[in-house]
This record gives sequence, C-alpha cells and structure tokens, in this order.
Amino acid sequence: MITKFFARAFTAAVDLFYPPQCLLCYKTLTGKEKHICDKCFDLLPLINGPHCPKCSRPIRTRNGENQLCGICRIQPNKDFKITVAAAEYQGLMKRLIHLYKYERQQFLSNLFARIIAEQAVKKKVADTFDLLVPIPLHWTRKRWRGFNQAREICRSISPLINVPVIPESAFRRVRKTTPQVQLNAASRTSNIRGAFDVRKTKYIKDKNIALVDDVYTTGATSGECSRMLLRSGAKSVSLLIIAR
Repeated sequence: MITKFFARAFTAAVDLFYPPQCLLCYKTLTGKEKHICDKCFDLLPLINGPHCPKCSRPIRTRNGENQLCGICRIQPNKDFKITVAAAEYQGLMKRLIHLYKYERQQFLSNLFARIIAEQAVKKKVADTFDLLVPIPLHWTRKRWRGFNQAREICRSISPLINVPVIPESAFRRVRKTTPQVQLNAASRTSNIRGAFDVRKTKYIKDKNIALVDDVYTTGATSGECSRMLLRSGAKSVSLLIIAR
C-alpha cells in the first residue's frame, strides 16, 4: 500500500511538471485521455462502416450493410475462417503502428488490443476462440526490436476476451528471413516458406485459433503460419490484426 501511494505521488509530480502529450499531435492530454487525445482517436481510420464479413475489407454498399467483397466471392482465402481488422493501414493509424514497432512505444499494445477486441465483439466472434497465437518473431529480430509486437498485443487482448495465449516455446520461427517489407508480393511467399515450426502440438490440436499480427498486406506470413497450424491439428484459424 505504501509503495503504491509513493508510486502514484511520483507519477502525479512528474505529470505536473511534464504533462503527458498526445503521441500524434503533441497536445497536452487531459482527463481520461491516454497516449493520444480524443480528437486524434476520432481521426483514426477504424473500420466502422460497411466491410466484407470474411476479410474485413472496407467496401461501399447501397444499403450500408456488410456483404462479401468481390475477391471473397470469387476466390475466398482458405487459410482463415475469418479476418478481424480494426482499422485501415493509413493516416494516423499507420503512424501509430510505426511508433509501436520501430520507436519502441510498447505501451501502445493496450490501445491496439482494445480496438481489436471491440471489433471481434462486434463481429460476434470473440467467444469462438480457444487460443491466441502471435506471429512468431525470430530471436535476432526480437533482440533488435526489444519485444515481439504481436505477442504483446496478445497479452493485452487475453484478459479482454478471456482467451489464453499460447506458450512462446510451442510455436516458433526457426529460420531468419528477409523482412517482408523489403520484398515484392511475388517474393514474399517463397521467402517465408518453412520459417515456422509447431514444437508442441498439444496446444494446437482441435483448437479454434486466433492468429494475431499487426498489419495485413499480402498475407504471405500469416498464411504460412495458418497452414502450419492447420497441418498440426488446429480446428480452425482466424486472423486478428490492427490494420489492413
């Protein structure tokens, strides 16, 4: 109790002399605002309008209701049962994700987890998952970055939807690969093939898995993970992401 009292007092003193600022517009935060101000949060390109219920791609519809996009009608992605994306990868959301991944703003995992969980609840799928599985990061990449962004998001989502996170040793990245962002779409699939391995199938077998990542672009990395998990006995694999 005494330790918590002094910790709160110290935080209050720091905030008094160095008021917290919005990460995006640098405005002084007030009230219940945390990390970003309410104005910037309202400008985040969250997917609240019509979108494809299968892949979360934002679409335009005449009646304003969700419906399958053209791609999912013609050639649906068989790697995932459903994709839940919280936002579009543009504007302020793109900036926030960059701060998170490359400027080590690790505390943003709580914000990302909240908006992903809210979207999963809206889609009525949050209670269908048995296990959260983050995209594994090679140990050299993790050492450079300081943390696995997908695992941190999993840890923050877990208590929000009451779903456990797979132990880190159960599903690993076993081969170092060229960062996907440096490759074109055609090269990404071959680059990531064979990079992952399920070490403990007991955690995977017969489970409805929610695979968690930050951004979906071509889907090469998440697709390879999904195929590996399904081959190892997973009942289904869905994808939870911050943005697409």
